[in-house]
Amino acid sequence: MARTNVFNLRLSDEELERLKVYADSRQISPAEVLRDYIKRLPRAKTDGGKQPLA
Repeated sequence: MARTNVFNLRLSDEELERLKVYADSRQISPAEVLRDYIKRLPRAKTDGGKQPLA
């Protein structure tokens, strides 16, 4: 799957540090940590364009 989309995210110093420490402990990049979390999200239903509630 080609990754052509870019998403900018603002994090506090503490959030960024936690992300880096977690990524380092798994020997993966911070971006891969976030991609893994996104993969765990439920897929959106395609029922007439209605978005699932958060």
